[in-house]
Amino acid sequence: MTVTDIEKKTKLITGKDGKPLEVILPYSIYRHLIELERSMEIFNRRETQESIKRAKEDVKHGRVKTFSDVKDALKWLDK
Repeated sequence: MTVTDIEKKTKLITGKDGKPLEVILPYSIYRHLIELERSMEIFNRRETQESIKRAKEDVKHGRVKTFSDVKDALKWLDK
């Protein structure tokens, strides 16, 4: 969903002075925005950022394992 899509489906409620006060959104857009915010909260956690940094270092130094399919990956995890 693009910003333009959201803007098209949004109703803006203004006060007497013409300044925006509230927004009315379709429920589907509201749920989409809540999920986006939840994802951003997880992404911005310190431990998530540290994990991403470690993963980038692992890739940089060749500490990675590739698998031909999910079954092979699961077998490796079970070892």
